[in-house]
Amino acid sequence: MNGEILDQKKYIRNLSTGNKHKTGIIGALISGPEVLVLDEPFNFLDPSSQINLKQILRNLNAENNCTMIISSHNLNHITELCARIVLLEKGRILMDLKNDNEAVQKIEAYFNLQSTVKNEK
Repeated sequence: MNGEILDQKKYIRNLSTGNKHKTGIIGALISGPEVLVLDEPFNFLDPSSQINLKQILRNLNAENNCTMIISSHNLNHITELCARIVLLEKGRILMDLKNDNEAVQKIEAYFNLQSTVKNEK
């Protein structure tokens, strides 16, 4: 994670928000998990750290066959990483799609429709 954490001689509580977030992700990855659940893993990360994290997650999946469940509001990150995309709303599955161009179009159409409905109210 760009060498921003090691040898800083700081408590985790004294790190920046982004570096605290990186520390949590590293803690989750360190044991080489078979299943990994990440909630908004790209929040608070600078662009280079986001790129590094994506590569780390791809490698973890390829080398360890790790199953990852990633929740995110950023569709760009999800479409770059995930084989399947599940759209949830209030705990209910609205869509369960194989990640392809059609899936992205369906999700974008859903949110465009939701935006139109909200604007009409």
